[in-house]
Parts: sequence; structure tokens; C-alpha cells
Amino acid sequence: MINLIKKYSLLLIIGITLSRIMAGIILILFPDLLTSELPDGGTSTLSSDYLSVGLDFIINIVFIVLLAKDMKTEKINSPLILIMTFFYAYIGILIFLLTVASNKFSRTNIELNE
Repeated sequence: MINLIKKYSLLLIIGITLSRIMAGIILILFPDLLTSELPDGGTSTLSSDYLSVGLDFIINIVFIVLLAKDMKTEKINSPLILIMTFFYAYIGILIFLLTVASNKFSRTNIELNE
């Protein structure tokens, strides 16, 4: 359990940092990427957060693959965890870790009662 907490906390930190750095690098290389010209001659610029959130969704897909692998090893079958991970990596990983802890706790109680 501790190994899973360490693994996913480190991956979350790396994922957040990576998405922000990649967004910055993309905007440095392509400064006009989020800028569009309006018909009346003006310009419209989107915030860099749009790019960062898009990259977060791509990184969340990587989290889904890793969680699916760990869910098989822990014998957990819950598509809801994977769906939540796509939208909010924190919540999906937290629910996964709570489910693993609950399963281990219930297995321990069953062994103690026998």
C-alpha cells in the first residue's frame, strides 16, 4: 500500500509539472498558437491554461493505463475509478487508493475472524 501511495504521489507531481513545462515550451516555440485574428482586424488570445488543461487530459490517459494495470493486480474491477481519473487524476487515484486500503482491511478482518 505504501508503495502505491509513493508511486502515484510522485507520478501526480511529475504529471502536473510536465504539463506546465510542456505548455510553456509549446508557447515559446509557437507564440501565435493560441492567437486568432478576428474578422474586424482585431486579435483574440486564449489563456495558456487551455493548452495546459489539454495536456493534463493526455497525461490523465497515462494514469488510466497505469491504474488499470494496478487494478488488475489488486483484483479491483471499477470502471468508475478510470472515468474519474480521466477528468480528475487526483480523485481517481484517491478513490483507487481508498479501495485498495478497504480491500486489504477487510481481508485482514476476515483472517482475524477465522
